[in-house]
Amino acid sequence: MSKHTVTAAAALLLAAAAGAWFLSDNVPASGGDELAAVPGDGLVTFARIQTEMNRAGAGKPALPADANADRLEAIGGALREFLAGNTVKASHMLDDIDAEIELRVPTAEQVAADPLLADKEEWLISYFELLPDAPQGKGIKADTYVFVRYALTLRRIEAVLLAETMPAIKGYDLVARRSEPAPSVFDGMNLRFPCRMAVSHRALLEEAAKRLGQLRGGPLTDCPTPQGRDTDFALLERIARDPAGALTSAANGHGPLPRDLKTPLMTAAAKGSLADMEKALKAGADPHRADARGRTALHYLLGNQSLPPADRTQAVKLLY
Repeated sequence: MSKHTVTAAAALLLAAAAGAWFLSDNVPASGGDELAAVPGDGLVTFARIQTEMNRAGAGKPALPADANADRLEAIGGALREFLAGNTVKASHMLDDIDAEIELRVPTAEQVAADPLLADKEEWLISYFELLPDAPQGKGIKADTYVFVRYALTLRRIEAVLLAETMPAIKGYDLVARRSEPAPSVFDGMNLRFPCRMAVSHRALLEEAAKRLGQLRGGPLTDCPTPQGRDTDFALLERIARDPAGALTSAANGHGPLPRDLKTPLMTAAAKGSLADMEKALKAGADPHRADARGRTALHYLLGNQSLPPADRTQAVKLLY
């Protein structure tokens, strides 16, 4: 069986299983936000990182400590330190994370011992070499340097997790985050800054977007926007300041809905009523919890066509 066949089969099985879950008519009553770390599970690590970033952006407590947590998850704590004004500590944490990333790239000795690792090594190194350096020098503020460096480290983390998770990397374009010639369930995978930062750190987000260019890997923030407007920073700030007013259109953020590691609150947001969402929240659901594609319940809500306008507006307020 060829690599392409294996990849296609794996993608089909994952999509089919997830699709059956998504299409189920049952909206569970419990919060269901548990996301314990699983060693070697890149999708869980991805979701835990995005969830922690979301919680940091919202000023919520950190996720409980987990002995099985991937070392790359420290990137969420680095954002928390940066937002608290601890730029130097955030930079030191990035040093440790970058060191961990280097350890995850196959070495020449490992490739010699296992030639199958050669593609992975080349895939990662060639992508890393495309990434720009963080701005330094006269006139560059410390927070600008650390923030852009943070954005670059996110891109490297995504690449490592994809390399460790995908059944096969051949045909997957890391720059475009798209598989060719056939689509993959891993298309569009990228970690995003919390939408709230479009208000508090708009200038830094714009600088990071300018530095990264087409290497952003997807939207820089998790603000739900129409396709092609993820770098419209005036729109991003408007969404961040007034989500209930800016996200009442069913077209905003509408598109293929993520399915991996979905919570009951996401299910309720996608196809349930306002009462279903309120029930899940009262049961302890976390609106900042991300799925394996980095989406929260708010992203699912934007595909729910059944809600009356008033309920939709209230739901946005509850889930933002």
